[in-house]
Amino acid sequence: MSRFAFALLAAAALAGPAVAQEAKNFNGPFIGAQLGWQQDRQSLDLGTVPPSTVRAKGDGFAYGGQIGYDFNLGSAVLGVETSLTGRTGSNRFPTFDLEAGRTINVTARAGWLVTPEGLLYARGGYSNARFSVTNPAGGAENRDGYTVGAGYEQMLGKNVSARIEYAYSDYGNDSLPGIGGGATLNYHRHAVMTGVNFRF
Repeated sequence: MSRFAFALLAAAALAGPAVAQEAKNFNGPFIGAQLGWQQDRQSLDLGTVPPSTVRAKGDGFAYGGQIGYDFNLGSAVLGVETSLTGRTGSNRFPTFDLEAGRTINVTARAGWLVTPEGLLYARGGYSNARFSVTNPAGGAENRDGYTVGAGYEQMLGKNVSARIEYAYSDYGNDSLPGIGGGATLNYHRHAVMTGVNFRF
């Protein structure tokens, strides 16, 4: 009988770490969806005499999905993620309209578990966005840039989490010859997104 009890205790001791490891939050692969608000801001620096700047900003509804992987290191979490989003709306300048299309982000994040179910994190990485001139003439380009942000993610159940996140993105500038002696168009973006992740 004592040998049987000892065997049970030994089995429990061996199984304990495995169970604890399986119970880690924010660990392993996930896939999810996101939506929220996005504001594109462009400034057109005109090479006139004297120089002048024309600014435009447009709000839109943003939507998309993400896939990634988290590494739970105890109190800290590291992760990688790829996302694809789209948005509505366009920005209007006096002589043309500029519409934002799809955006691809490849980012890393580092976070701290403020509770076993709550993660506060920062994110940063590569971003590629598509912009189209819709008026008066057509034309589109994909612009490389970077994105940085911060957010909070909360476990809602064993395999489901929800998050809210702010991000800033910069896509550099274009030189546009022939507009009042030349001009520079700068691309910036602010976004507040909510999302849900399903974990495996």
